[in-house]
Amino acid sequence: MNENLPVNFSENPLVSGKAAEITISGGNNNLVAHADNVENNITVMLNDPRARRGQNRERIIFNTDFYHLFVISGEKFEDNYFLVPKDRALTESTNDELKSKFAALTPEAIDDLKRYPAIFADENHSYGKTDDKQDAYFGFVKDVKIQDNGIKIYYTIITAIPQQKLNEQCFELGIGGAKSFNELNRTHWALKQINLIEALQKAGVQII
Repeated sequence: MNENLPVNFSENPLVSGKAAEITISGGNNNLVAHADNVENNITVMLNDPRARRGQNRERIIFNTDFYHLFVISGEKFEDNYFLVPKDRALTESTNDELKSKFAALTPEAIDDLKRYPAIFADENHSYGKTDDKQDAYFGFVKDVKIQDNGIKIYYTIITAIPQQKLNEQCFELGIGGAKSFNELNRTHWALKQINLIEALQKAGVQII
């Protein structure tokens, strides 16, 4: 390999706080010389068999730096929305930095929140565990509305996951608690700084 490849900076002047782009000639390759924020994105194509031919594919881009955990007691996730109590929406089991950034649910915060994948779950049927019949769901948030009676979450489900698998992966998923009680035993909405897709795939759970 030639260690003296010609290196050209882009013609645009360097801007403070913005990533500088370097082009290495010969391979049309770009390197990021510096970036204050690097996002990990994954694109998913959804198929809707009910849509007309040619209109049944939806392109979803997930940012995998974070994921939502929604646990709602008695929720069957059969409608296109559910409610989270206001006092349990991004108020617990979420680090202080994320609370400060997102808990106020400003329009800008909601736009960002819609980019992260999500787990939707009913509370465990037992303490720290559940039965083989209980499923949680992997999907994404479509919109968030603040109401007098709670926070309304509009969502789309992509696939079901045996909820006991989540109980068995508490540490990897950042789901805090003890052996007899964890976050899947309490109604709340938390945001986790964990790559959900990678963690589930390592656990043998195929979601996309």
